Amino acid sequence: MAALMKLRFRHLRLRAETQKGRFGADIPLSDGLMVLRADNSRGKSTSMQSFLFALGLERMITARPSNAVTSAMRDRLIFDSDTKGETPVLSSWVSLEIEGASGDIATLTRWVKHEDIDSGLVRVTSGPALTDPGDYEVQDYYVGRSGAVANPRGFHRWLSSFMGWQLPELPASDGRSVPLYMEQVFPLIFVEQRRGWGGIQAQMPYFSGVSDVKRRAIEFLMKLDVGRIESERLRLRAADKRVQEKWRDLVKTFNDSIAGHGLLAVRLPTNLTISWPPTEMPFVAESREDTWVPLDNVIRELHREIEIIEDVPVSEVGESAGELEQQLAEAGERSDLLRQDIALLRDEVLQDNSELRQVQSRLEALQEDLREHQDILTLERLGSESISRIHGDCPVCHQNIPTSLLATVSNVQTLSTEETVNYIRQQLDLFTTMERDTQLTVSAKRERLASLRRQSAELHSRIRSIRSTLTSPDNTPSEEDIAYKVRLRDRVNDLGSITERFLQLLGELDRVAESGREIRSALAGLPKDKISENDKRKLKYLEGSFISQLREYDFGSFSDERLGISTIDFLPRRDDFDLQADISASDSIRVVWAYLLGLLETSENFDTNHPRLLIFDEPRQQSAKEMSFAALLKRASADSDNRQIIFATSEDLSSLQRMLQGVEHTLHPIEGYVLKAVQE
Repeated sequence: MAALMKLRFRHLRLRAETQKGRFGADIPLSDGLMVLRADNSRGKSTSMQSFLFALGLERMITARPSNAVTSAMRDRLIFDSDTKGETPVLSSWVSLEIEGASGDIATLTRWVKHEDIDSGLVRVTSGPALTDPGDYEVQDYYVGRSGAVANPRGFHRWLSSFMGWQLPELPASDGRSVPLYMEQVFPLIFVEQRRGWGGIQAQMPYFSGVSDVKRRAIEFLMKLDVGRIESERLRLRAADKRVQEKWRDLVKTFNDSIAGHGLLAVRLPTNLTISWPPTEMPFVAESREDTWVPLDNVIRELHREIEIIEDVPVSEVGESAGELEQQLAEAGERSDLLRQDIALLRDEVLQDNSELRQVQSRLEALQEDLREHQDILTLERLGSESISRIHGDCPVCHQNIPTSLLATVSNVQTLSTEETVNYIRQQLDLFTTMERDTQLTVSAKRERLASLRRQSAELHSRIRSIRSTLTSPDNTPSEEDIAYKVRLRDRVNDLGSITERFLQLLGELDRVAESGREIRSALAGLPKDKISENDKRKLKYLEGSFISQLREYDFGSFSDERLGISTIDFLPRRDDFDLQADISASDSIRVVWAYLLGLLETSENFDTNHPRLLIFDEPRQQSAKEMSFAALLKRASADSDNRQIIFATSEDLSSLQRMLQGVEHTLHPIEGYVLKAVQE
């Protein structure tokens, strides 16, 4: 059995301390259709806005919490209805008793104005503190601040759990993952008088940065499979992106660590490879002459050389003088050759860098050409005939075209705009490949240059050791022999450390690749059809409810034959056009009535996230006909045990009572001002 989502208002209490004493109101609330009636400017909006304030939903109507309630609760209230005398408000608060999904009752208290308590604090009493005062547990939460949805002390985290909601995570335009906020769902449940009747979800706040938040709110409230599937798809795509970034970071960190050492990671992909490990494993190689030698081979050679020299005792200077002089001569010749090789390779690197800059410059020019020709193609497809211009240079090679050639352009069959766009794209692909290949070449040559410089530095160190040895007494141990052994061991240790880091990298890449395979397998397993059969049934029911209500409400802008609910954004449409764009103001109000009540009626027949609560502040807007409003009251009163619908209105009392005849309801008329002097 599906879990029930529920929120019911049981009692509203308003209190304000003034220089004239305490003022306030107590409004009991019941299930079914609940009608609050008060004259205009007597505090009806104070009561309705207090609902939003108590629930921390003021961002639906204002950016400042205190402005969510009228001045009678935050600034000055009228204490004498005859003289309209006002008195300053010293402190004020709102308390709302609510019932949640499990049947538990809690009482929320939030201060509008207080010397010590900020309006961002909500006090939650675990019990019916207004209707049955007692010794209940009390917890404080915060609202209107970062973390209010996710953190344990966030009020909206508590409230969503109390209602049975689990708000989804959505991708924001800046790449962050953000929750669907309660303030973005409640415009489908609560319509406030000042801005709410401007259209369906007119009070939608966009602070989260989610571009399609209206659609996502409807998906959540109706519990559409498409929303769940799309959320899962977005979650998996975000996870896949993180895995790809992890792979690139690991490879880049390793490549950066060996840069400048004359080493290169061969066959190591920079981007995530699902088919990992490959048949031919990557390896680290050292530049040697014009080739690359695997590091394992280099280390084996060094170990063999160490074994050979370990078996030979260190010679004395006198014994090896002749051999050392020969080695010194050979080292000098080798040093000269290395200097020449370094100079030649350095020139090649400079030339390759120059070619790379030219290729990159050409890419920029091609991208600009593509943008220009795509704009021209767009205008041509829209019917423009005035897009004919000849460049002063060739769009391919960007060299100046001689005037003699321009004069005969009309005799030459040129490419169409679409053909030119395709040609430029081919050129972009070609030059992108050239850029990548040139970058790889430059990188390899830089490492060869680094290797030559390292060899040159080692050779100079050896030359210094030999010279120092030759100037030592004959019976002195050869400094060169000792230094050579030290250099070999240091080299083995350095290369061994790099090999160890490379093996660790391969292990980490194994784990990243496995995560990537799991994520992409899950993505491939998601349903291809966005709208499930269950979604179609829900939307069909909503469509039927919506159209039948419009008939009852005397919708008059046009016939309902071509009306329906879109399977794209789940909003009312006439054919494929926005329904509310082409209708009268009073019919637009009827559309809001029918759609929001239709969502509630759908929840009574399908498993949804709707709490079966609906609140309309002054629903009879734009002089909607009395018969239409009477039809709304009748429709709203149905199935009173499973819903709570609260209407606040300033309708003439006798007229209202006439419309409510035969309609199951609870009427709460307010005489005079809502806030009256109270004795407690």
